[in-house]
Amino acid sequence: MALFKRLMLGFALLLSFAAVAQAQSPNSRINLLVMSDDADPDTVPRNNRIFNRVQLQLSEYLNTRGFQVYDETSLALGITQTARVRRRDAELIEIARAVSTPVDAMVVYQIYASARRAVAADIRFPEIRIAGRVLNVRSGQFIASFEVGGFQLPALPNPCSAECLLETVGTHSRVLAADLGAAIAQKLEGFARPSGGAAAVGKDGIVLGGGAGGGAAPVAAGGDGCNSLPTDYVIQLRDFTATEVDRVESEFVRWGCYRAHRATQMTSTSADFFYSTSADSARLTRNFRLMLELVGLNGQVTFSGNRLVVSKVATR
Repeated sequence: MALFKRLMLGFALLLSFAAVAQAQSPNSRINLLVMSDDADPDTVPRNNRIFNRVQLQLSEYLNTRGFQVYDETSLALGITQTARVRRRDAELIEIARAVSTPVDAMVVYQIYASARRAVAADIRFPEIRIAGRVLNVRSGQFIASFEVGGFQLPALPNPCSAECLLETVGTHSRVLAADLGAAIAQKLEGFARPSGGAAAVGKDGIVLGGGAGGGAAPVAAGGDGCNSLPTDYVIQLRDFTATEVDRVESEFVRWGCYRAHRATQMTSTSADFFYSTSADSARLTRNFRLMLELVGLNGQVTFSGNRLVVSKVATR
């Protein structure tokens, strides 16, 4: 009976790891929030027509590449002033962490636009540059950066009013926003794609990673459900003996989507780990609950932000 129960728990873990590959892009597991950093007075502010065209085009491109793109104004409505301009990156990060929807990464960009006048003639040339970077919202990890533009565009019509200038520069900036979206999408996909081989299946039906220890090779993304953005979690084990901590550690390094881990604090009754995985938070917490039952330990699993606490429940 005990063997049958162990096999059933192992099978449940197998199902939790090997997610069915639905008819959708792997990128659909990554939630993005596109935001503008306009703190620099030389950048185009977020209440400008050029900003609106860049924001829409960049969001649309990432959306068509399969990412889940969320509107900042809709998410932040009610918790902050959505009409604020000249916001610094620290404020943007606070907003991304405070919204109710779990955001994996934030795409932050800056727009620089100007018009250069020719020396020998009354001719003006618009110049546009858009710089973007991607940050992991939970851990603050830098993921990617890219820049488009910075070259001379065709001369502006003469005469060209303020309306003409906004429309002309807006048209060119929209094209550059698509180029920026393409570059960011490629970098995100490359960052999320592990370089290791496919996962192996252990004797208990558990999907294994590339090995045990901090240098284990990551498993391949694809039908194994390891398509989430690689994220660092803080795993805290409370009220476990040293032997039990070793047992738990030997289990979670074998899970699919595992990338690396390291111990950050050890005492006689607790242990803290820095744990990197491509599994989403729901699968990670479920794996810990199933693992506790599989190894015969009583415990409670709580999760918030990027912190997962496993507390042992002692019995007589």
